[in-house]
Amino acid sequence: MSTYANEYITINEVFNVLKKEMSLSGGPQFIEPDFYQKIANLISIIKDTSKNEDRIHETSKEETLDNQVKDYLLELFVKTVSLLFVYRCNKTYDINKTNGMFDYSNLTDEEKYVFFSNREREYRMNIVLNTLLNGNPKTLQKIVSSVLENCIVIRFLDSMEQFVGVNMSKYGPFKKEDVAILPFENARSIIENNKAVEINMLD
Repeated sequence: MSTYANEYITINEVFNVLKKEMSLSGGPQFIEPDFYQKIANLISIIKDTSKNEDRIHETSKEETLDNQVKDYLLELFVKTVSLLFVYRCNKTYDINKTNGMFDYSNLTDEEKYVFFSNREREYRMNIVLNTLLNGNPKTLQKIVSSVLENCIVIRFLDSMEQFVGVNMSKYGPFKKEDVAILPFENARSIIENNKAVEINMLD
């Protein structure tokens, strides 16, 4: 991490970047490579400070008000950053979709991470469409068969009897709070019926 990551960044700085970004009709503007690192670092400090203050002493009315203002500013900060990040990522996606050009070096590593995912999405769409329009049903079936291998991790909110998955394998039975890796197609219906929740492995 660069030395800039230890510097504080203000809501005004982020807002000004967002304001300029929304005024540009082309690709994303250049922002410092560690822009999001600095933001994440500040959010971490604010949250840790709030936790330590809560543990150290009981808060007075003045301190409670001060914490409320701090929480409000943090919320405003987070919403502004979120809007900026999503807006810039959508820009790259829209331009790339129409085969347009933009300065790739203007992207941060975090935005490149999303950009690569969008390229993979476009690639898969083209593969399926070309296979379909060329009349290759067997090849198409091989391509989409990977859907059955796509699995996610879920935590059960209720008990569930044994069942056969889309891949013809048996799963369960499960008890409340059990964690399991299931095919996405099966997990999706279970989650939609409020029987389980997906576990994000990045958390």
